[in-house]
Amino acid sequence: MLSRSKLILLFALCGLTSEVIIAAELPRGFFVEDLNRQPPVPAFYNLETQQLQDFPLRQSYDQFIDFVWDREHGTVLFSARPTRKDPYRVYSKAWPDGEEKPIYENAVGPFRFLVSPDGKRLALQIMGFSAWPTIAVHDLESQRTIALGQGYSPDWSVDSRRLLYLKIPGALPSWLYEYRVDTDTETLLIQEPVMEAVFTDDPDQILVKTASQAKHCDIFQVWNRRKQRFTPFCLPEGALDKKKCPLQREIGVFPGHQFFFFKEAASTSENDQARLVVTDVWGGRLQTLDPDDWKPSATAVEDTSLVVGEDPLYVLRADGTGGSREIPHAGFIRVRR
Repeated sequence: MLSRSKLILLFALCGLTSEVIIAAELPRGFFVEDLNRQPPVPAFYNLETQQLQDFPLRQSYDQFIDFVWDREHGTVLFSARPTRKDPYRVYSKAWPDGEEKPIYENAVGPFRFLVSPDGKRLALQIMGFSAWPTIAVHDLESQRTIALGQGYSPDWSVDSRRLLYLKIPGALPSWLYEYRVDTDTETLLIQEPVMEAVFTDDPDQILVKTASQAKHCDIFQVWNRRKQRFTPFCLPEGALDKKKCPLQREIGVFPGHQFFFFKEAASTSENDQARLVVTDVWGGRLQTLDPDDWKPSATAVEDTSLVVGEDPLYVLRADGTGGSREIPHAGFIRVRR
């Protein structure tokens, strides 16, 4: 086996970047709460070894919100506060045991963050003093923060040049906006209220649920912004022939934006027993999970991995192959009061 130094030299001679080398050596995985510890602490689940690993932190923290493994850049980013008197901050930490450096702070209130695929910016959803959260974009290099007003549900395009979000101009309903990094501008995309939206791997193809569509048939559509055309995204077989529309809600996206998942019920009365549908970017159904197989939560953790349940958690492949792997005594990282 080649040593690390020889491997680096070999890649360098081939003209490959250090980022490729680093990513090739770093583990695939994601962060969860280790419920064996009291209080529970963040831990790393290694997809290659299928083991839960302790994750060293140099400081103590009172509360965590988000914990993200940016494997491509060899960096862990997490939001936390050291004590209840401190503001929440985003910290950056080189894998596996680098110094924890604060890179963003907001004294207004707790927030969620979404790192751009190129690792250069954070999309922030901030809970402040108003009834609705606000959206902002923070540039990690310039330390400039761009406020985008009241809104929620930010989603980066795969090229990191665009941010999709639902804007609330004073009060509901919400409207679909896009922030462009290159021009530092925001634009209203659709001339009617939108309830949910995410990018596909093509930023000109967006999965949406408009208010008018929800009233007629509560499903997701693909909006082709080049042609200004809406088409159904993922209907059950025979749904149109039977003139029976399902209820689809809470769409989620896998990193890479080539796979998606959402909850689906046959009627409003069955909403509490919704199935979880996993699809490809063309709307093809890859697998459908019954409520007992995914509740209470589901989230995508990397390009092809889905995590469902709660103590234990289960890891599934997007395409449904390979069965499921149990992570005992583990849960999603959550805010504890």
